[in-house]
Amino acid sequence: MNIRNFSIIAHIDAGKSTLADRLLELTGTVSTRQMKEQLLDSNPIERERGITIKLAPVTMKYKDPSGSYILNLIDTPGHVDFNYEVERALQACEAAILLIDATKGVQAQTIANLRLAKKQNLKVIPAINKIDSPLSNVSASTKQLQSLLGDDYIEPTLISAKTGENVDKLLEVVIKLCPPPETSTSDNPLKALVFNSIYHPHLGAIAFVRLFQGSINKNIPLKFLSSNIKFTPAEFGTFTPGRTPQDTLTSGDVGYIVTGFKDIRLIKVGDTITLNQKEAIQSLPGYREIKPNVYQDIFPTDNSKYHDLLDALEKLKLNDSSLTTEPTSSLVLGQGVKVGFLGLLHAEVVTERLEREFDVPVIGISPTVEYRADLKTGETVSFSSASTFPDPSKVKTTLEPFATVQIITPEEYLGAVMNLAQNIRGQLLEMTYLDKLVQLNYSIPLIEVITSLHDQLKSVSSGFASLDYQLSGWQPAKLVKLSVLLNHDEFEPFSLICIESEAQAKAKNLSKKLKEAIPRQQFEVPIQVALGGKIIARETVRSFRKDVTAKLYGGDATRRKKLLEKQKKGKKRMKQFGSVQLPQEAFLATLK
Repeated sequence: MNIRNFSIIAHIDAGKSTLADRLLELTGTVSTRQMKEQLLDSNPIERERGITIKLAPVTMKYKDPSGSYILNLIDTPGHVDFNYEVERALQACEAAILLIDATKGVQAQTIANLRLAKKQNLKVIPAINKIDSPLSNVSASTKQLQSLLGDDYIEPTLISAKTGENVDKLLEVVIKLCPPPETSTSDNPLKALVFNSIYHPHLGAIAFVRLFQGSINKNIPLKFLSSNIKFTPAEFGTFTPGRTPQDTLTSGDVGYIVTGFKDIRLIKVGDTITLNQKEAIQSLPGYREIKPNVYQDIFPTDNSKYHDLLDALEKLKLNDSSLTTEPTSSLVLGQGVKVGFLGLLHAEVVTERLEREFDVPVIGISPTVEYRADLKTGETVSFSSASTFPDPSKVKTTLEPFATVQIITPEEYLGAVMNLAQNIRGQLLEMTYLDKLVQLNYSIPLIEVITSLHDQLKSVSSGFASLDYQLSGWQPAKLVKLSVLLNHDEFEPFSLICIESEAQAKAKNLSKKLKEAIPRQQFEVPIQVALGGKIIARETVRSFRKDVTAKLYGGDATRRKKLLEKQKKGKKRMKQFGSVQLPQEAFLATLK
């Protein structure tokens, strides 16, 4: 069978989407008139940022002296936050092009994505890109690749995706080394894996499928194996790269099925589609259940759009199964949603999509992670915000999530990188040399990874170091809740969770930020940060003071004293009964 199913995997900004563009041009899938940069990155955010967010399949037809071929390419993201997209794409392939940036060499996500490909037993085809760049170092990249692949090393193809140099040679290598799909006869029952899905406003839910056996024909009823939901496809076909309807899809094909479902929750990524018949069929291996790493409370700027926000998030969850949602509320911001993300970039992209695609501008407050507490009763509870922090008198031990972090850095920045990791409570697990690069494995608290590590790592390494991380488990940590009191009343939205050893510094920083953010009132406002029942930091917002003696001109000094005493009593009474007026801007300034 002359079908080749392959993917492109690499670290972010290694040139995957540019290589996909050249392959589309080389195979004549897209005409020169229709061609534009990053063609498979259909989302405007992807094009503006120069990153791939979603996997994108395309079917290409190609002829060479050895015959005619159908090439199914799935372009994948490179950022650590979207590696679940890579995992899903690879399950629909038989091979993967491992793309290395010749100017930077092997990077953290290169290794992470290589592991995913090996886990799926895919044929890895190495290629070194950007050989036209004056900064390229092909020999160093080749040595690093040799160390990385070991016994699986094969000579990489040297290419320039920008100019198209040697891309035709790479395609020949793919055709030669990529195993064709396993053959199955038409008698075999249909088994199609759903590896992605999207929602179309007119067509409803559309499933992206890879057929492992059997075929799909017109007017033949199908069903989802896990849910037993039956349907007759309104349309099916391949991506070229737009949807192209076909009369049939056969084993080995990658394409789409228009289900017509308006309820977006009926399609589950990882499910198996088969014929609607009574014969017992074993489902294809699905996907691991993905758990979010970061939680963020999201509120609509206009609270009347709360239901629009819920609807938009449900539609985004259709083709992004890593998103989790649960309702939340705030005294200041009203109703909102606690959303679970894979990382901060993931959160940033989703909030931007909510505004652009669904016209729901949102406010996202400071991200946090999920913590656990073992209670004295033997029960274990989870919490991700200070408002749900369990009663300290009932807590036996608290635990925080840790991540195994893989950092790859040039030798000259090794000291600065290790110093940074140590400052954020990192424990060195392993150090390996890849030619002139150093691979460091650390165990670091997840909250430090998502809030501090990425930006600071780029700063201390001048942008040359890269990182990848995955959740590794839970470790005991002395977690405490810092409570904020405004005018002696506790104000829950400002409370936060931190490590006991950092409580004093965090409390001082928080009280100073609040002093700058809270506008002056008609009465003095004390800002206190408490740990348990003890005040550990305090600032004061001074009151406005009207010059009540301005109307006096000469006369007895006792008149002046009388007016000032009257003002003092009024301020005291106002402080006793007045409430602090807190605008939304002040609230956000402390949480951002």
